[in-house]
Amino acid sequence: MGWEDPWLARIEDTQGRVHGAGTMLDGRYVLTCAHVVQDAGGGDEAGREVRVRIAGRPDVVHSATVVKSCWVPPLLDERGDVAVLALESEVPGVPRARIRRTWQRDEIVRIFGFPAGTNNGQLATAKLVSYDFAKERIQLDAVLEQRVERGFSGAAALAASGEILGVVVVVRAPLAESSWMVSAPTLYKYASAVLEGHLASRPPQVAPSDWPSPQAPVVLDDPVQLALTRHLVGWLASAGPGGVCAIGGGGAVALTSRLVGLTMPGYRRAASDETVTGAPPGTVPPLGEVDAAVDATGRTTEQVAEQLAESLSLLTDRVTDDLFHQLEALGSPIVVVVNAVDLAADPAELYYRLLEPIAARASSIGVRLLLAYRGDPPRYVRSAVAASLGQPAAPAAPATPGGRPGGAAEFARRLERLDRLVEEVGAAERDARVRRDHVAPRILGTPPPQVAAAAALAVRLRVLRDIGAADAGSTRQEWLSAELDTCEKTAARSLARARRLHAECTALLARRNRARGRLDAYRSEAAARGLIEELGESYEAARRLLYSGGCDLPIAELRVEEYHQAVRREIDRRRA
Repeated sequence: MGWEDPWLARIEDTQGRVHGAGTMLDGRYVLTCAHVVQDAGGGDEAGREVRVRIAGRPDVVHSATVVKSCWVPPLLDERGDVAVLALESEVPGVPRARIRRTWQRDEIVRIFGFPAGTNNGQLATAKLVSYDFAKERIQLDAVLEQRVERGFSGAAALAASGEILGVVVVVRAPLAESSWMVSAPTLYKYASAVLEGHLASRPPQVAPSDWPSPQAPVVLDDPVQLALTRHLVGWLASAGPGGVCAIGGGGAVALTSRLVGLTMPGYRRAASDETVTGAPPGTVPPLGEVDAAVDATGRTTEQVAEQLAESLSLLTDRVTDDLFHQLEALGSPIVVVVNAVDLAADPAELYYRLLEPIAARASSIGVRLLLAYRGDPPRYVRSAVAASLGQPAAPAAPATPGGRPGGAAEFARRLERLDRLVEEVGAAERDARVRRDHVAPRILGTPPPQVAAAAALAVRLRVLRDIGAADAGSTRQEWLSAELDTCEKTAARSLARARRLHAECTALLARRNRARGRLDAYRSEAAARGLIEELGESYEAARRLLYSGGCDLPIAELRVEEYHQAVRREIDRRRA
């Protein structure tokens, strides 16, 4: 059964002048832009009303006021500008609008607005291009002659299925090619009190039993878990490329449950003040920060994949082996959390079949992937470990004054060296990723992508700094020593691995280019003897392999040598 498009609304002032568009979320609430409401004389002050007319019922005027918890006026840095209006009386029969948080590049959207001279409205189409600098708005480029212009502000950008992907907020001159819409995640961030029930799927909430009931933040009593929580919250909300962080041991699963739960308005409303407002600074993530999350306990790989796909409004057919490709096609950076990975029905299959393909390409496709383990993370994810909260495996260094391994001065020097090393790892992994992405489509047998370590190492280093700066005494001496040793070894190993991948890809490219050079040289020799046409088929067999995508190098080199031998034989024959 198909879904009905949400109903269109027109926003007017008390004199009946049209100022923009809106969308009926249900029979009571209208989604629009704050500047449209302001232009119509409305606002969040008491007594300020606007008028709303609904498509198909133009003779009925509804008074509406701002929902204060969903009012964010335009901000100076081109952020905000979101409003939800509440009608004075509910309208029966209005379908419930659905909001989708994810989108794909070049996805076509339909927008119905009220440009000058068309009070009954006009339809425009546009394609989604990219986020703006602040990551709150998405650029819309014109598709047909009708542009998105003044009068379209506040209108919903609808997907083919009728889901709301954003709200038009900025338009340029009438003939401008581009406009901008507030993205669905941003709408949700500013107006979750009303929008929570309208998401096409509720991203973080997989099942009521997946995340624990709100409680006091006991997981933050431990200094290491407190520091880790702060830096995970910062990493998940940061801009820039994606990455992978794995945590395990101790309270890793509880820490992750709390982090995910607090991104959900329902969880937050049910939580005590101590859990939210009383939490230490930097430990409460923004609402809606997690796009998809699943507790893997007892679940098969297929069930985890289907749950993630459903949360992201992706196709679920054959999703287990295709989820990475679907994530790659999304235009929006996303946050994905898989908790209790080692308690899944088959943890190794879950990782290698579903999670590793995503983890290995997370930096390229803008995915932040957080994996949590009840026990210590297994060896096959060790490069991406941001924290292992269990007891350190290595023996501790002897206690020293100041409670730090080797003394405070030596500890600080090692942290500085590690900081530089982590920067080198990040740069080397970027270079290796770019080089591999260039070589892989061109040459078969390119080494597989690697799970980048830079994101996890950066989080791990920040936690080390926090704990070391706190001047923890002998109770943390053992942890500091083992953690610093592990970070240094992981960073050195990751740097060598990234450089090796870069070198292997460079060698493949050089090998192919040498084969091209030999082929050109043999062809020049054939041309000098007037053999171009006679040996054209042999030459083309080698050339097609060397100059087409997916070059099989050993076969291509064999074809080059066959062409060389053919040239030599023909020259020898003519000499005889």
